[in-house]
Amino acid sequence: SMISRSDVAIKACGGDQYLMIQMASQRTREILTGSDIRVPAIEGEKANSTAVREIEAGLYTVDEYNQSST
Repeated sequence: SMISRSDVAIKACGGDQYLMIQMASQRTREILTGSDIRVPAIEGEKANSTAVREIEAGLYTVDEYNQSST
């Protein structure tokens, strides 16, 4: 379910739900503008869901987000 999935993503962001949402938004924009995805593709998946899966997998990190947003 999305709830348990987002819990995993929130934990990956140090328990900060707002930070996770900001990170997913940033990474979604990167994916939509041509960034290669870092998890196996799922046909028909929206970029936002792909971004959340990357966060869950530790493939898009708080450190990387902080570097991209400065």
